[in-house]
Amino acid sequence: MKFLSILLLSIALAGCYSVGKPIDTAKANHFIKGKTTEREVLAALGKPIAVTNNSEGERMLAYSHTNTDVKASTYIPVVGLFTGGATSTVQYLIVTLDKDGVLKDWQTSETIVSTN
Repeated sequence: MKFLSILLLSIALAGCYSVGKPIDTAKANHFIKGKTTEREVLAALGKPIAVTNNSEGERMLAYSHTNTDVKASTYIPVVGLFTGGATSTVQYLIVTLDKDGVLKDWQTSETIVSTN
């Protein structure tokens, strides 16, 4: 029985994977341009996946999360070729800070891609 439970759980988990931490855009909606600091952004969102500095002294903090759900039929030999596929949802959040570490701007995007 324990083996069967582990097998079923493994099959269920094989159909879904995520990369990165989900982005809570509601937190970004509370940021105030010209007032929110880098420390406050980091406290709200955590560590970014990338930090970029430009020649004007601005910093861009990049956050990303990808979630992919694979259709179960994908794993069925031959049938998966015709009925399989996956749906991926990708979220991005870019926070731009001025040279003093104060919020200048932020932007979000979400893309959903399906394959069949």
